[in-house]
Parts: sequence; C-alpha cells; structure tokens
Amino acid sequence: MKKSNLFQKKVSKSPIANNSQTKINSFFSRTCEFNKSKNIQNEDVLPEVEIINNPSSDNTTKKRKRSDNSDSGSNSKMRSSSFIDIDQSFFNNDVKIIEANKEKNMVSKKCSNNSLNISKETINVLSNSLSQSECITNDIIVINNEETNLSHCHNIKKNDQKSKLSTNSIDIIESSEIFNDIDDCDEINAEDLDEIFDCDWNIDSQINLNSFQRCDVIELQKNSKSMILKVQQHTNLKTFATVTCSGFWKDVQIKEGDTIMIQAKKELQNWIVDNDYGYIIIQPDTLISSTTVVGGLFCNRRAVLSQMFRKIESLPHLTSSQTVLTIGKIVHKLLQKSLTENIYKLSDIMKMAEDELQSKDTIFMLYSTQSSFEKCKEEVFSYVPKISEFIQHYVHGTKQQAISNEKNNFKGKISEICDIEENIWLPKLGIKGKVDITVEVKINSRKKVMPIEIKTGRPSFSLEHRGQVILYIMMMALTGQDTDSGLLLYLRDNSIREINCGRAEKRDLILLRNTLADYFTKTKNIIFSSDLEDALKPMPLPEPINYYNSCLKCPYNNLCCAYLTKDDTLQLSDSHGLVKLGKEILNEFENDHIDFILKWVSLLQMEESMQSEQYIMKDIWTLTPEKREMKGKCISNLKVIGKVTEQYDKYKHLFVRTNGEAISTKSICTEFVQNEYIIVSTDTRINISSGFIIQIKKDAITVLLNSDITKRNAIGNFHIDKYASTNFFLTLFANIGGLLYDNEVCRKLRSIIIDRKPATFLAQLPRSIIFKVATILQSLNEVQQKAILKCLAAKEYVLIKGMPGTGKTETVVTLIEVLFKLGFSIIVTSHTHNAVDNILLKLLHKNMDFIRLGSSHIIHPLLKNKSEEYLTSNCTSVEELESVYANKNIVGVTCFGAHHVLFEKRTFDVCIVDESTQVTQAAILGPLYYANKFILVGDPNQLPPVIKSKTARNLGAAESLFERLDSENNTVALTVQYRMNKSIMNLINKLTYNDELKAGNESIENATFVSPNTRIPSSNERWVRAVLSPALDDSVIILDTGCTQDITIDFIHKQENITTDQVCSNIWEAALILYLVKALSQIGITSEQIGIIAAYKAQVVLIKNLINSEIEVNTVDQYQGRDKNIIFYSCAKSIKKKFDKMQDTGILEDQRRLTVAVTRAKHKLIIIADKNTISQYTPFMKLFNIIQVKNIINVNDASYDFTWESIAKSLKENMC
Repeated sequence: MKKSNLFQKKVSKSPIANNSQTKINSFFSRTCEFNKSKNIQNEDVLPEVEIINNPSSDNTTKKRKRSDNSDSGSNSKMRSSSFIDIDQSFFNNDVKIIEANKEKNMVSKKCSNNSLNISKETINVLSNSLSQSECITNDIIVINNEETNLSHCHNIKKNDQKSKLSTNSIDIIESSEIFNDIDDCDEINAEDLDEIFDCDWNIDSQINLNSFQRCDVIELQKNSKSMILKVQQHTNLKTFATVTCSGFWKDVQIKEGDTIMIQAKKELQNWIVDNDYGYIIIQPDTLISSTTVVGGLFCNRRAVLSQMFRKIESLPHLTSSQTVLTIGKIVHKLLQKSLTENIYKLSDIMKMAEDELQSKDTIFMLYSTQSSFEKCKEEVFSYVPKISEFIQHYVHGTKQQAISNEKNNFKGKISEICDIEENIWLPKLGIKGKVDITVEVKINSRKKVMPIEIKTGRPSFSLEHRGQVILYIMMMALTGQDTDSGLLLYLRDNSIREINCGRAEKRDLILLRNTLADYFTKTKNIIFSSDLEDALKPMPLPEPINYYNSCLKCPYNNLCCAYLTKDDTLQLSDSHGLVKLGKEILNEFENDHIDFILKWVSLLQMEESMQSEQYIMKDIWTLTPEKREMKGKCISNLKVIGKVTEQYDKYKHLFVRTNGEAISTKSICTEFVQNEYIIVSTDTRINISSGFIIQIKKDAITVLLNSDITKRNAIGNFHIDKYASTNFFLTLFANIGGLLYDNEVCRKLRSIIIDRKPATFLAQLPRSIIFKVATILQSLNEVQQKAILKCLAAKEYVLIKGMPGTGKTETVVTLIEVLFKLGFSIIVTSHTHNAVDNILLKLLHKNMDFIRLGSSHIIHPLLKNKSEEYLTSNCTSVEELESVYANKNIVGVTCFGAHHVLFEKRTFDVCIVDESTQVTQAAILGPLYYANKFILVGDPNQLPPVIKSKTARNLGAAESLFERLDSENNTVALTVQYRMNKSIMNLINKLTYNDELKAGNESIENATFVSPNTRIPSSNERWVRAVLSPALDDSVIILDTGCTQDITIDFIHKQENITTDQVCSNIWEAALILYLVKALSQIGITSEQIGIIAAYKAQVVLIKNLINSEIEVNTVDQYQGRDKNIIFYSCAKSIKKKFDKMQDTGILEDQRRLTVAVTRAKHKLIIIADKNTISQYTPFMKLFNIIQVKNIINVNDASYDFTWESIAKSLKENMC
C-alpha cells in the first residue's frame, strides 16, 4: 500500500500565505482589546490590539453611552414570553446615531486604504508580539472614519515572502473590496424591487420585521453591493416582505428555499438589514452551543471538528491531564451552592469544601482525571476565602477592601439568585447554552437580571470569555428577561466586570455563528445527495489557520490534517503550519486507512442526519404541544405533584395532566418507554431540563431530571418531548476518529479492522490449562468445547458463530467461567443492556464476582447489588474507589458505555462482545480499545446493525465487524441446536443454513406442541383444525388470507383505538390471530407458550390493542434471542396491485429478519400473509417454494369452511 503522500501532490506554493480563517468568514471579525500593561509571552495567546477611535468615532461612541446610561435608570419589568412573540426591545436598540446629512435610506460610503487608523504605539506592540507568534492570524482591527469597524480581521493577508515579521515592521495587504462592500449600496426604490421580483403586493400583507420573524426565502437576487431577499412568513403564507441586505450581511450564505430568522428596520417601503441594524440567522433550527461559537473566534476549523469529535479525548490513548478542569468544576459547584444556600462565613464554606472533596462526584472526577487529592484540596481551599469575600461583598453588602480597590470591578449588588445552570435553547438566534448563575442585581436604583460567567483561571477578559457572556445576554434578553449586560467573574482574584455589548459585538458573533451553521449545513447537503460518490465526499471544513504551535497541541490535529489531504479546493504553501504538521503526523499512515476512517465518518453523518430528520427537533419550537402530542412525540399539559426528591444529584419529578386526563393515550403509551431520554419545556421556554423516564402509568409519569424545575416554575404547565441525544453519535465519531492516531493500540486495531489481518493461534495449548478447565467444560457438547479451546488459543481475536438454538449464551457463560478460573480479566459487552444483563444474571447464579457499569435504573433489578452505584456508594477516597474498580476482573457494560473512567486505568485481557453482528463497526470499537484480545459472538445470518439511512446501508454501514472478519480461519461455528423440531429445522436449513444445523437429540427433533395436558383441537371448522394440526409434518403452516384490502366491516371504523392501512397494519390478520389464540386457549395452551411476531411496529400496536392477555407481542428485532413453543408471524402487507418494493422499508425484503422470525418457534410456526403480495419479496418467495403445498392454507378455499363474517363476529365480541 502507498503511504499518505497527498500533501506533496495536492499542495502547491502560493504567492500569498493565507492567514485568514477562511474566505467565507471574511465578513466578520474578532472584537479585540489589548491590555497595554501586560506583555504576551505565551505564543498560544494571540495578540490583541487596542482600538483607537478617531474623533468622530469618539463622539458617536460617547453619544451612544450617554443614551445607554439614561436608559439604564428605568425600571423595565420582566414580562412573560413565548416562543413566537417575545419582547425585542434589547435588539431594537441597536440602531446607531445616523449623520444628519444621510440621504433617504442609504448613503454610498467609499473606504480607501487611508481609512485605516491604527496607532503607531499599537503597531509597535503588535509587532513585538507577532515576532513571538510567527504570523498574523485574526487580530488586526480596522478602524473606519465613521465608526469602529470590527469585521475584517479574517481577510487580512500578507505576502509569503514577508510572512516572518520582525519587531520593527508589519506588512498588511488590504483588499479594497473588503471595505467598499460595507455600506456601499446604490439607492434602491420600491419600484426597483418590484422590477427585480416582477411582482407586487398590498402593503397590508407585509410581514412586520421589527421583531424576529421566522421566514422562508422564496426569491433571492445578488449584486456586488447588496443581497435582496423576498421572504414569506413561515406561519402565514399570505404575508411577504422584501429585505435589502448590505454590508457584511450581503455575504451570508442563503439560498432560495432556506428558512431564516430575520429582524430588520423599515425605511420608506423597504426593509433593511445592514451593519448598523438587523440580524439574519441562517439554519435557525441548528442550535449551536455558545462555547462552540466563541471557540470559532480562534479557529473555525477546530470549532467545526469539535462539534463532532469532542469525545475523542476520552479515549485511553488520548487522555490528557484534567486537573485544572476538575478544580474548576469543584469551585464552580462551591460558589453556586454557597449562593443558593446563602452560606458566606469562611468556616462554613471551608466545611462545605471538605464535604465536596469527599463527595462521590469529586472522588470520581479525581480518579478519572488522575489528579492528586492533596494538590486538588490545596487549590480548592485557596478559593474558599475568595468565595466568602464575593458573597459578603455582593450579596450581603459587607464591603471587602480587596474587591472595592479594583476600580474596574462591578459596583452593583446581587439581590436575588434566580437560577443555577440555567439552560437556554433559542432558535431565534440558533444558539443554546447554560448560564453558570442567573442573578437579579441592583445598580443605580435599577434592578435587572444578569448572567454570571465564572472563570477560575487568571483574569484575561479574553475575546472568548467576553463573547460567551455577550451571547448569554442576547439569549436572556430574547427569553423576556430584563437583561442588557452580564458579569464576567474571575474568582481567583475576584475580578468581576460588567460586560456590555454593542451592536458590533452582537452582529459579529451572529455572523460567526452563521458561518459555523453554514458548514454544518454543507455537510448535510452532501449527505443527502442522491449520488453515492458525492455522499462519501469528506465534509467541507473552514480554511485552516497558519499557526503551527497551536495546531500541534490541538486534540483534533490528526483529523484536521487527514481532511486537508482530501481537500482539492485549498492551495496552501509548503510553509503553511498545517501542511508542515500534516507531513509529520500522517507520515506513517496508509492512504487506505485514512480513506476508511473518513468514509465511516461520512456514514455516521448520514445516519445522524437521518435520525435528526425522523425526530424533527424543530417541531418543539414550531408546533404547539397538542400538535406534537398528536404525532406521538410529546406528552403535553402536565403539572408536578408531590415533593421533588434528590437522588445522586438528579431530581425525581412526578407529573400528571393538568386537566386530570390519563397519561396513556393510544399515541403515547406506545411512543414513550421506560428509560427513554426526554426534555421538559414550558409554554415559554424550551428544554428547561432533561433526563430519563423511570416509570409510566396510566395517570402519571415519573422522570429523573438534571435539575429541580419547580424552583423557578412553581406553578407551570410542562410538556415532555422525545429528544435524540447527540451523545450516542459523539461516542461513535470518537471511536472512529480515534483510529487515526499513532500508537500501539490503534496500529493493532487498524491492521485487524481495516486490513483484515487474519487471526493467529497458539499451535498447542499448555496441558496445565486444559487440566484446570476440564471439569468446567464437561457440561458442553463437543462443538462448544472446541469453540472455547479455540478462544484460549487465539492471540488477537476469534469469532464464534452461534446459530439459532445452539446454546450460544451457555457457551459464552462457560467461556467467561474458564477465563475467570485462569485469572484473566474480562470485559463482557453487547449493544443492549438486556443482552449484557442476560449473561451477568447467569454469572450471578454461578457466584462469580463482577461489576455492572451503567445507571442503576436501567440495569436488571437482580443486578442492583453488583451495580457500580451500589459497590461505590461507601467510597470516601480515590484509593477506595480505585480498589473497587481494580479488584473486579469481570466488568459488564454496553458498547456505548465503554467510555468509562474505569477503562482509562486498566487494560483487560479479553473483551467478549455478545450479539456482535447487531453492532456497527463504529460502536464495537469502544470496548476493543481496552482489551488485548477480543472474541466476537453472533450470527451474520440474523439481525444486522440497525441503520436507518438507506444511503448509508448501501455504502456498507450495516456491515458488522463480525461479517467483515468472518472466514474459515477466524471463525468457529456452533451447529448443534436444542430448540426447533425437525420440520422447522429443515425449513431453516434450506432457507439459510445450508444443512449445517443438527438436532441435539431425538426428543428435540420430534417435539410437537401437544402435550399430555392438552387436547387435540376439535373445532367444527376445518380450517382451524388444519392450521392447528399437531402433526410433526404440519409444524409450519402458511395461512394465506388473500387480499384483505377491500374487506370492510362498519363497526371497526368506529373504534378509536383501531387503525389499519393494509401496508404496515392489517386488522384481518390480527383478527385471525385472535381467533386462533382463543382456540389454543380452549385446548389448554397457556399464554407463556405463545408468541406473536409482527413485521411492523404498527401491527404490533394493533394486535396488543386486540389481545388483552400476557401473550408477548413484538417485532422481529425485539424477539431475537427469545423463543416460544408456538409462534404467529403477521406480515401485515396486503395490496391488490403490484408495488415498487424499492420504496418499501426493506423489512420484508431482509432474509435475516425472516430467519429470526422462523427460528423463534420450537414446535409450531404459523405465518399469516397475503401470499400474492408477500411473494413479491425474494425471501418469502424462496420460503413458499420450500414449504409443501399441503401446508399452505388458503382461507378463500371453500373446502375449509372459512368465512370472514365469523372472524368479524369474534372480533366484535372481543371489542365489546
């Protein structure tokens, strides 16, 4: 294979070294302030520049400040808000004072190079800093004659030959178009707009854009000076507006059909968004965290990568010291708790700090970050006096000299603690975030609400820190709170300043947010491409910064460089920092390895996008709760009753309907399940808290949330919505991205997974090992024993193919027992909690010691005493916690839960993955990182991994690692089965297993469902006797219903809980099953012996509504691993004419699902189907050709005495 030499091939020398973030970002800037009293020594801290205003700019600024001060004295009351209509006054005050000579609604302003106004002193300071920092990146401030212009840092370029700046000079190449575009717009009249769009409308039908409106772009025109949009209100298709976007807004990436949020000002008959007023939010339903937005101030590329790969640092080979972060978290919690509980005495806070250091959460953090307890204690205690001083000074009014002496410190007083970790989702801005502390303050006789952002490092008041506070201010103002400034607190020195936000800062942060949203959207556009080759193109990324030393320390540098090798659009010089770094860190990687990893990233993006499309998160803020409930995605109009109780830093809430109605309606009871992740909203706020459902009853639902929502919403109307958490995909992205790092673990996994290196085995096992385990192996058959011995001989990995009924679970349990006896450490994992618990329950019966990782409310009740929560509950030190984790040689965890701190400290001997054929390659990687050898157990002929994206499936996302590595050398098969009788076994052998399956004994082979306790069916109806025949040769029956599409009975359509479409649900197949189940009951067959499988979930719901018994009804997927004496399989689909099965979901076309359904039956299999419809699917056509004609019963054959009227009568009686 060729080594990765794509840097040499794709990168060419450029006459200009591009030091901008990206050309697309050229319209926004980094708002900078340079503290002249401090010298920058660390090259990772980019130089900041002092803003020098010219006289005219000073006057404008002063006027604006006086206006702000006059407003600050007014007491504006906080009022209630809603998602749709909210007070916009904070944003309506953005208009700057416009010169008296401004003509009409626009003035053409020409900015030349002479308009740069940067002081000589600033340039000298900047040059001195740049000599240590290698290059300009993003921090040059351009000053306009009319105003302080803060929006062009990213487009400043310098000659490649002059890229190394001395302390005596600085070379800036300015592109005149950067400045000419700002406000250089020709005058546009209403007539011009009509001519552009060739239409007009009554002024009364226009949208009022003075406040934020959600609109769809229906037409768009661009010229060199402006972008003109015709927009339509999202909720009222008869209202329109034309908006002229100039300045930086003309370059916002918008296309026809996009949904945007927009606020504008009206001049004459035209709506205007320019540098002085208005906002456009693109892709508003993409909520980007505030930390991600401000992270883009330094590097857009890193901000985009961190959105996907931020969990990569939790992998064992990439874990870095987190001591500072740990101390920060503890100090945050101390201050928050002291404020909420009104604790301010030094001794009391010190006691609280001691308790916090011994708390389970802190011990867990210290263990996971490998931090010294003593060092952490010393650091935390150093903050205690600062916390006491802060609370006494700002809450109790007892002035502290150290705080008072700092002239720039905030002068107000905190009058109320409103919230801790206030969660804000704001589609109006396309941003989300959590505010450390929300307080009400009193300053100059005015009360207002302010966010406090806590920092524990040195006071820097950096761009990122101030930007974060400004975003919180903007978000809180739009939630209806009286907020126009915020507080930035550096607790180390109790430096706290009020952060005010001007128009320029707010504008530039929104433009930055738009740039990131544009890249996230570009990725989605590629993913949904119908062209498979386009769909696999690596995602586009912003242009990299030219800053070698920062890139060297970036946790995403390997991925960043890998994407650079695939980017044909960039032409960077060989001297560019990232180009040089890429040559160093990717030198040992094969091209095939890079291609494989980036392909899997694309596949995961397809699947993630498909999931987000299905959940449609925007429904939460665009539809009413009642409409969301009709879609089965919400439980609306709830109130909290009883006392909220705390459980391990989570809060247990009991909800009931506000109107007393039942919780479980037909749409809810099937859509919401126990342990499901949900969010809670109010009528005016989205996602005030999130958590898990722990119990659902007919009249109540119990939820474990991250916060007590009643503290700020004592009397509230709450709504619970489904939420597709991003944590799952973040873990998968980290697993795949982790392969792109160069260490022993990753090299081994790349060779196995990507190169498919064959497994190797010891030539012979030592006799001592055979002797030790001989007794344990006696209970197994010869094939099972051979499988276990091959596992012991394997050096890197081995595969066990467990065919249906072959005792796979028993083999796995015995294998674990053998490994445990030999002193090996073992990870037991699978894709579901149930699969892991099934194995651990059997280990429990064998009195084997283990620990089960995962939330206690999710795992099996019998395993509570083996749960992590139980075993670590009494740990009061890191040493005690480490002892618990280190002394357990068997650890049970799901593949998704494998990013656990326990594994960061230990490497296990063996990892056993049960049901591995249902796990994606990305998910299975999680536990494999932590083991020297792995054993995959599964059956590639049964259910594959669930992949919802059809494109991703077609491109290989459904290929499991077992399937990828399966070969005669690597695999040992279990072929002796103990479940199915001869007839069912012969059917599945011909259908799937090529006669590999053998019956374990004659008793299994000849078993039927009739026992001494049952009677032979004696029904007068010949069709019933034929279907329920106990003869061995009649163990498999096809009950052909014919087309049921036109069969109608009036009373069925009057039943509210009965819906049927003959495609995914079929009332007549359900009615037949009900009829036959009654007949079986009459001859002594119990509910436990019967299982009902349906191809579609809708059919499952329908059958459950009809059959009120303990019979298990479920989909094929849910039935894997289970079996019953008698199985009914309902196919549901019945259509008169031929249809395009390519448009179908693929369930009936999947032979693996049919294999699972057939092999769930021990003694009797009854398949109910419209044979003509189902025969169009290849697996069923093959099945029908195998089954004897006598075992296919057509109900429309008059010889069977069958009538639909008798079935309908029985159905009606059951409903009544």
